[in-house]
Amino acid sequence: MRITFLLAAAVMMLCISCNSSTPITNTNDYSAYLVKGAIDDEAKKVTSEIEFWSHRLSKDTGGYINMLELARNYLGRFKVKGNVSDLNTGDSLLKRSSEKLAHTDPEILYALTQNSITQHQFQVADKFIQSAEKVKGDIYLLKLLQFDVNMELGRYQAAAKCLEGLGDKSAFDYLIRQAKWEDHKGNTDEAILQMEEALETVKDKKKSLFCWTLSNLGDMYGHAGRIKESYQAYLSVLKKDPSNLYCLKGIAWIAYSHDKNYREAKRILRYILSQAEMPELRIMLADIAASEDNRNEARQLTNEFISKVSKPAYGGMYNKYLIQLYCEELSDYDKALSMAKKELMNRFTPETCDLLAWAYYRKGELRKAYEYSSGHVYNFTFEPEALMHSGFIYADIGKTEEARKMLKQCLENEFELGPIAKKQIEVKLAALY
Repeated sequence: MRITFLLAAAVMMLCISCNSSTPITNTNDYSAYLVKGAIDDEAKKVTSEIEFWSHRLSKDTGGYINMLELARNYLGRFKVKGNVSDLNTGDSLLKRSSEKLAHTDPEILYALTQNSITQHQFQVADKFIQSAEKVKGDIYLLKLLQFDVNMELGRYQAAAKCLEGLGDKSAFDYLIRQAKWEDHKGNTDEAILQMEEALETVKDKKKSLFCWTLSNLGDMYGHAGRIKESYQAYLSVLKKDPSNLYCLKGIAWIAYSHDKNYREAKRILRYILSQAEMPELRIMLADIAASEDNRNEARQLTNEFISKVSKPAYGGMYNKYLIQLYCEELSDYDKALSMAKKELMNRFTPETCDLLAWAYYRKGELRKAYEYSSGHVYNFTFEPEALMHSGFIYADIGKTEEARKMLKQCLENEFELGPIAKKQIEVKLAALY
């Protein structure tokens, strides 16, 4: 959760509390994974493949097979190193391949759909999946990806219909989507059960799929307040895949949000950034700096993040973070509103409505903020951050009882929201009594 650094400092002075919880993280559990060059072998392997297929393509510029293989490897390297240019290059090669086949190959259209989601180009993803339907792609894969696109666009009834239309309710691809659906409805425990069942279906299969599922399960445990289980899930993944930076990121959050071990959280995050590009980690580092009342470092990290993700190559992938930063740290409310309105056009969801409501709130347009929060956010999403925003909006418009209820509920999700947000909520709640 992002807040104004000056407010963060004030909150820290007003609400000083100690962490009585027993620490969960232990450096002995994961320090062996913080080694230089952990992902080098995988990166070198995929780079070698890129060089091979680039050479093949240079000799046969019309061969779409070469393009597809080259695209697959560029996208693979993006997953390893996080360089957005690899994502865009892979996407461009996929589009060229599809054009050569007059957009009649459903498998390429499926890949383009997934890639567009990664790029946060959700309207584009919708067009690709529609094209795949027209050329009669595999109906099972079609329904799966239609569910994904509909969820991203906030078309929840259509998404539910896609799930209902799937035959095998015990298949991995169905179970992970059913878990997402239950989570969307606020049924966290049921979502976890679905994901645990999905894990069972892949435990003796491909390592990468098992690790992906267990790491996501680790996230879900954390959201449910089962933080020890979350930590153990991340460690289990790292035992199978020592180069899994995503799980190290999860451990860093536990060290920061639960253990209040800021030094260790920073050590892990800086290690990850030395291996791959994950721009959002700078925001997390800025939050830690704000928690330590180090305003200069927090601003520097924030500026680094903005400079990075504002480049055209990133498109709208980090708009959520940017809108919040313009709302708060930078106090550029017009910029925040402009971006939030564009994001709402890209996809009308409770979460994007929350961004617009928050931008209006920060600008002081309370009536408009309340209009969006009451009409599209509160009781429409179960995301703690959106609930917190709604709580502040309701409090300032005079809906005191509802605001207290929301903010107390937010404190039940303090791990997910983080230390700064917790302090901010406590101050707001105190003002309501």
